[in-house]
Amino acid sequence: MNVLSRAALAATLAATPALAAAQAPDIEVRLPVAASRATEAPFTRTAGLLRSPPMNDLMRNGFPARIRYKIERWAVGGWADDLRATREWNVIVRYDQLAGVFTVVRVFRGTATTLGETGSIMGADSIVARLTRTPMPPPRRGERSYYTLSVELEMLSMGDLDELENWLRGEFRPAVRGEKNPGTAVTRGIRTLVVRLLGGEKRRYEARSPVFTP
Repeated sequence: MNVLSRAALAATLAATPALAAAQAPDIEVRLPVAASRATEAPFTRTAGLLRSPPMNDLMRNGFPARIRYKIERWAVGGWADDLRATREWNVIVRYDQLAGVFTVVRVFRGTATTLGETGSIMGADSIVARLTRTPMPPPRRGERSYYTLSVELEMLSMGDLDELENWLRGEFRPAVRGEKNPGTAVTRGIRTLVVRLLGGEKRRYEARSPVFTP
């Protein structure tokens, strides 16, 4: 990480939490047309997940974003609703500093599919925001149902934090030379600060479709 990157990261860490809490994302589960609800899966749309300035700066400094999707199909019951099907997948957004591009990749059941590349964070957000057909089996005809969608945005995985710790060990080595675990106290503080600025280690959003009978 060069001097400019370190300076940019330091500026990001010094940003106020208000920046991290920018405009709320638009999370949606969209049903197929009425005639196709027993044969076609629903759509999802997640717009605005990557809009906040601190996320942009962190991604440009080597911290990828991981978006975890979980969609569930529920059957409406008398006393309690029944979970009938679940599907999960991930979308990874990372910035290549050498190429100057953001790459968006979807991972489902061990298969990675590149959704697109772009030179801006807004372009990456637009790729993530595309209306997407989910891999969810539809309900049988006559079964009153609804879908729920949960989305988790995680900016810093453990691997990312290890990279930050390695950088900090190099940066502060003269001050901690001779210790068994150099940089531990400093990196704990940085970890806490980053997590606090991002509003928690993960951000979670939810959406639900209307009840329908195919």
